[in-house]
Amino acid sequence: MAEIQAKEVELMTVMSLSFTGPYEQTREKLEGLMSWLLRIGHPYSAPPMGLYYDDPAKVAADALRAEVCLPIEEKCEPADEIERKELPGATVACTVHEGPFGELDQVYQQVFAWAEENGYRYVEGLPTREVFHVLPGQEEDPTHCVTEVQVPVEKAGQDAEEETAEVGASAEGSGASSEEGS
Repeated sequence: MAEIQAKEVELMTVMSLSFTGPYEQTREKLEGLMSWLLRIGHPYSAPPMGLYYDDPAKVAADALRAEVCLPIEEKCEPADEIERKELPGATVACTVHEGPFGELDQVYQQVFAWAEENGYRYVEGLPTREVFHVLPGQEEDPTHCVTEVQVPVEKAGQDAEEETAEVGASAEGSGASSEEGS
């Protein structure tokens, strides 16, 4: 396992194809999106990625929500179910996995454990990301795939600290008001 770390990923423009169902569809959906983009004459500008919104241990396979994305710098019009969108920047706990996709469940477990041990928590509602640096088919041996796993995180207690500060500010304001009334 490569090193796990927290880093910032920047906002990026992508062409995106959303789908529902088993995550095993990712490769097929990504190939379709790549073919479409090349057919209309637009290159993508960074490695392709998959975004995953649900935990397969908690959501039925046919209800899993995901999308495949190709970063793009050129102006490109969406078509049919393909949309152009902005992926927000985020802090992510991440690692690069060299090996088959079948090992990614273990990688996710390690990234989530690292995040917790280092004072981070998963940001609910944001998808995990897999950045595909080397896909099956680009290498003869599928064990040579290179996938960067990114889990959106924030420092644990961050919301609690902000809420405490807001409550403290409110209490000071209301305290001043009650003193004026007495």
